[in-house]
Amino acid sequence: MKHGLAVAGVSRDSPESARGWAKRLHLPYPLLTDADGEAGRQFGVVRKLGIAGWTIEFFRRSTFLIDFHGNVAAVWGDVKVRGHALEVMEVADTIGRMKA
Repeated sequence: MKHGLAVAGVSRDSPESARGWAKRLHLPYPLLTDADGEAGRQFGVVRKLGIAGWTIEFFRRSTFLIDFHGNVAAVWGDVKVRGHALEVMEVADTIGRMKA
């Protein structure tokens, strides 16, 4: 919890599925659920894809750096996993030093 920041993941999965996923991957942070997609729509990360008359909604992998006051300090859209955690930590360190 450096600089007053914590990590949490959000998934469209059911709570039971998210718990299983977090356990299998030994995630060191909570994996929250947004089964109805409302939080994803509010944060603008739900994409709609139309295929042959069907519309599919899915989450765009995104990262939001939000402090404990609820302020969004940084946003990354269409996240590529490789190297991303390091990039987030560098920005968090920079923001933390600016607020200190």
